[in-house]
Amino acid sequence: MKKSYNKRNFLLDKVPYILLGLILIIALIIFFLIKSRLPLTFFTEMQENTENKTEYSVFIASPTSGEVFNFTNENETIPIEIKAKEVESSDYTINIFVNENKIKSFTSPPYKYNWNPGSSGEYKIIARLVDDDNNVIAESNAITFTVQYESEPENEADVSTDIKEKKTNVIYNSNFRYDNTIPAGLPIFSYKCYTPPVIDGIIQEWDKFESFSSFVPTIKKENYTSHTDIAGIFYSCWDDDNFYFAIKVVDDVFNQQYTGNQINKGDSITIVFDTNLEEDMYITSYNNDDYRIDFSPGNFGGIAAESFMNWPSSAPPVGTVIASKKLSDGYAIEVRIPWYNFWGYVPEDEDMLGFTISILDTDNLDSTECVISSSKTFDFNNTSTLGAIALIDVGDVYSNPEDEASDSN
Repeated sequence: MKKSYNKRNFLLDKVPYILLGLILIIALIIFFLIKSRLPLTFFTEMQENTENKTEYSVFIASPTSGEVFNFTNENETIPIEIKAKEVESSDYTINIFVNENKIKSFTSPPYKYNWNPGSSGEYKIIARLVDDDNNVIAESNAITFTVQYESEPENEADVSTDIKEKKTNVIYNSNFRYDNTIPAGLPIFSYKCYTPPVIDGIIQEWDKFESFSSFVPTIKKENYTSHTDIAGIFYSCWDDDNFYFAIKVVDDVFNQQYTGNQINKGDSITIVFDTNLEEDMYITSYNNDDYRIDFSPGNFGGIAAESFMNWPSSAPPVGTVIASKKLSDGYAIEVRIPWYNFWGYVPEDEDMLGFTISILDTDNLDSTECVISSSKTFDFNNTSTLGAIALIDVGDVYSNPEDEASDSN
């Protein structure tokens, strides 16, 4: 009897534990039944709230507040750069606004863009990070900057009426690709010289001849930023024996380490001539009256200034003289090219030639970073993209009629 009593007591002692276990099992069953009927967000709200605490931010690194951009031509651009935190791995979009007008959208880095303002004025730039529903998640700092276009000096008043009339007649009576020239419909004018320039790299004596500075980016133009990066002023003249030119190049990073047929990989100049333009108007490839010549200023150390004709001879042009000077903001080149390098061509007054001069900029790269040219859409491999140059005889530009009159008195 004692043994049976003890067993019964033992079972009674376990009843509270058994009841507790049954209660827990019933509670779990009820929990899962309720969970299946409630929306998923009820249980994930805490997790979502934690995720929403991720701090996204965007910051305008360029331009800087109060910066002033002094531009000389309409092709120069503002370098825009956006820094973003915790955005690279998201599905968001960064929109760039200038004066509340959207100019660019990014969905992945790098967040860099060269923007062309087109007119002078004060501008305000801001960047906004938005989701797929265009809800603003983060907004950048607001940057205000100023753009000023500098008008180039007008030389037309210094040109005599006779020269103006001659230019008009040459344009009217010549056939060239009007849309390729800058400004449209106006070729570069090269005056005949009665006293040849001294080829020494010093270009002050060229101020009596017409200049050209309206270069535009044509190759790898997405890398072009402003005239402080790469720009140039070109002068030319001619006589019965030679074509002469001088160019002053503004280049913030000078780099030329090549020679021979490789000089166009470094900072250099390329000119292309078509000596029979009228018959080649619709020809896109080089032929026997086309000439492409590269010019290097050297590196002002162990590498001398030199020239190389890439077409048609693949050799240095015969009898060419070149001199260069290093400048504080770039370099200058002067060149004399004998006409006998242009087989069968004899220059005459009012000749219109196909022509483009290009400045090749390398900076710190191993090959060309950007090319700016004197024709709008220049392509090294397409002669139909050439602009034009007109050879005209306007008399001796160094003789001053007023000085002669005063001497006679």
